[in-house]
Amino acid sequence: MFRSLLLLVCLCMVLVVPVAAQDAPPAVAEPAFRVEEVVRADMVTSIVFTADGSMYWTEKLGAVRRMAPDGTVQADPVVQVQAKTDNEQGLLSIAFDPAFEENRLFYIFYSRLPDPTQKVGQNVIARYRLNEEHKGVDPLDLLAIDLPDNDRNEHNGGRLRFAADGSLYYSLGDLGFASNGQDATSALAKIHRVIIAGNQFVAAPGNPQPGQSVWAMGVRNTFSFIFDPVSKGILATENGPACDDEINLVYPGQNYGWGTEVNCEDPPPMRQINGRPPLISWTPTVAPTGIMVYDGDAFPAWKGQVFYCTFKTFGPYHMPMNEKHTQFTGDPVLLELPNGQQCFIEIMQGPDGYIYYSHISAIYRLVPAA
Repeated sequence: MFRSLLLLVCLCMVLVVPVAAQDAPPAVAEPAFRVEEVVRADMVTSIVFTADGSMYWTEKLGAVRRMAPDGTVQADPVVQVQAKTDNEQGLLSIAFDPAFEENRLFYIFYSRLPDPTQKVGQNVIARYRLNEEHKGVDPLDLLAIDLPDNDRNEHNGGRLRFAADGSLYYSLGDLGFASNGQDATSALAKIHRVIIAGNQFVAAPGNPQPGQSVWAMGVRNTFSFIFDPVSKGILATENGPACDDEINLVYPGQNYGWGTEVNCEDPPPMRQINGRPPLISWTPTVAPTGIMVYDGDAFPAWKGQVFYCTFKTFGPYHMPMNEKHTQFTGDPVLLELPNGQQCFIEIMQGPDGYIYYSHISAIYRLVPAA
């Protein structure tokens, strides 16, 4: 996904979209908006806000940074990790503990360079405590998975999200090995749900298999996912091989079909026969990245719509859903941004109701034109 931009080509899309015409909303004109640059930042992979209005973001090269509520950018990183940044690896996500205001804890997912005692790097979920100087201290690894000793450096997954019940969901890609998709003994190519008990991850109560952290399996590289405020389910972007980039509605205990038997030369029904079908898929691929559901008040016309970005065709795009948010009811609409602006990786709704997104070298936001 993070290969040289010179190799990226805007590809035509072949869409597989189950559409319920009777549920399709009437066409609505795009609301008037303008684009504001929020901050210059390199290859931003995730953005979050805390209750005091501070904005935190992760940069692929290994820095967690902070902007104070008054717009001042902290000079030194909150955290600087020794990230392995080849291809799709790097610092990929940050999430704040639901009890952050009391315990000051936050979590990051990153690919770590091997130290002198190790032969290979690791994908790590680490916990930090934010001190009074807004620096991350007391690091603790809660998960560490060895990376393959090869030069593929791909399919890390890497998204962290806390749910309303306090459980933590995280995605792990297949690390370039399709066999992990259908291997029930492997943690890879899965979406997991855990709780933090003291200083360790524990499978969350109510998971599909008691005592196991796996929430869903058969995913190749779920780069991002979001809890839908309407359905309360999970909408996830999925990066396929030469076919079937997807947005999935993730149900507990379900299998999404990725494995060694998937062959892009087969017709789509055959490729998806072993797993739950996607809400939408793209062939040729578009590399979907960040995803969000808009539920703010700044842009009423977009209420309830899904927004996503792509690393090949940029974006952002948005699509309407039916009333229960179980199906898309229209094709993707490219949001035309002024001055060649594009959304490459992250997209999210801020506490102000504006839409924030990341380009290669900055974070921007959409605000009402008026």
